Amino acid sequence: MNILKKTFLFALILLSAITFSQEKDEDIKLTITVKDFNNKPIPGAIILINNKKQNRTTNENGNFKISSKIAPDEIAAFFPSIGIKKIKYKGETNLELVLTENKDFNLLSENTNYKNDNPIQYRNIYDYLRGKVPGVNIDSENRIIIRGYNSINGSRNPLLILNGNPIEQDAFSNIVTTDIKYIKVLKGTETSAYGSRGANGVIIVQTL
Repeated sequence: MNILKKTFLFALILLSAITFSQEKDEDIKLTITVKDFNNKPIPGAIILINNKKQNRTTNENGNFKISSKIAPDEIAAFFPSIGIKKIKYKGETNLELVLTENKDFNLLSENTNYKNDNPIQYRNIYDYLRGKVPGVNIDSENRIIIRGYNSINGSRNPLLILNGNPIEQDAFSNIVTTDIKYIKVLKGTETSAYGSRGANGVIIVQTL
């Protein structure tokens, strides 16, 4: 009888351990609902998890669902024409974020125009960026990095726009500096117009 009890107790402990292990391995599932100050859902709101911009936006009902092995520390939502909300995550499965004025978000817009005052002194577009555009780093292989960006997809390359059209870096390399009217660097909320493509910032070149 004692053997039977011990066997039953061992089986019960083993089952509990398996159940606990399965629960521990389960993904964290979270639904985020984004609304404006009139309590209306906001479709297309941008979600940031631990200050990293997500590839998707909220759906037509203002909802955004995420599944993760690791609990986030901080969640933020913003819509450029409305505002922003940032909170600490405390283990909830459903969150409602009501957007407010842009006061507590650390990726404020930092957009600057750089006019082409003396183009002759620059051999190429990369020398131009090095000489005239603070906050843009160019390495020895002409890779462009806008300072302050951590990639969400493994790449740190900014989106390159020439006269309103996205271009690859090969085409960007062929821009003649004497043709440049101005260069505009977009950082922060203004890049949301370009979706995930602008996750590492945007460099806009307008020629004469």
